[in-house]
Amino acid sequence: MNSRIQFVFFGIMAAILFSCLTDIEAGKITIDFDQPNGKPKSVSAGNSFDWTPLQGKWSVQNKKYLQEDVKFTSTADCTTYHRSYIGDENWTDYTVEATVRIEESGPAAPILGIFFRVNGDDPKKGAAACNYYHFRLDQRANEGPCLIKSPNKIIKITKKKPCKPKTDYVLKAVVKGSSIKCYIDGKLEFDVKDDSFPKGAVGVGTFNAGASFDNLTVEGPGIQGNSTNVELGSNLVINWGLIKQGYSF
Repeated sequence: MNSRIQFVFFGIMAAILFSCLTDIEAGKITIDFDQPNGKPKSVSAGNSFDWTPLQGKWSVQNKKYLQEDVKFTSTADCTTYHRSYIGDENWTDYTVEATVRIEESGPAAPILGIFFRVNGDDPKKGAAACNYYHFRLDQRANEGPCLIKSPNKIIKITKKKPCKPKTDYVLKAVVKGSSIKCYIDGKLEFDVKDDSFPKGAVGVGTFNAGASFDNLTVEGPGIQGNSTNVELGSNLVINWGLIKQGYSF
């Protein structure tokens, strides 16, 4: 094989190798609640993470994470939402996704959604002791999808687009620096900039609703996943060596 072909071949293979090794660095944590009823199991992903419920009645039932308390005490401070978190408060840029469903609608304002960049959230320390973003759905006819920042300040809202009870929705938030993109069932709903909270864990939660959550994933650079595709990268390294041995340049 002449030197020019050799150079091009090595260039292509190096690009593929670099791409796959970059993927390895971006870990993915997957939680499907496929376990017996009761307290959710710890998640092992580099570190061991446990769910931290803040308000509400939380348990795993029928392989879903369920919040059953529809009562509420506030609409304007850190005690507003029944919520539960998991992960590392030092996570910065990532994608979080979960399947959400209203199982029981309260009389006032049935709401549910996902939380991200959660840091230092503890309503027991005071009504203002919370830092998070919340992408939520709302069952009220005149309301709709909404992105808020703690405790309950609207960043962006779509009016007259209510969600339906007993219906699954896949919510996703992609955060990178100050960029926040929110999706419903794969369709972009919001694309905004906000730098209030640069890092934090993830979670799910409700207001005036009983709800179930499933198939939660978090993926991004610096996250040690429980489903990172290390095997692909390892095989590529082995195959790269075999390719080198198989040709006499």
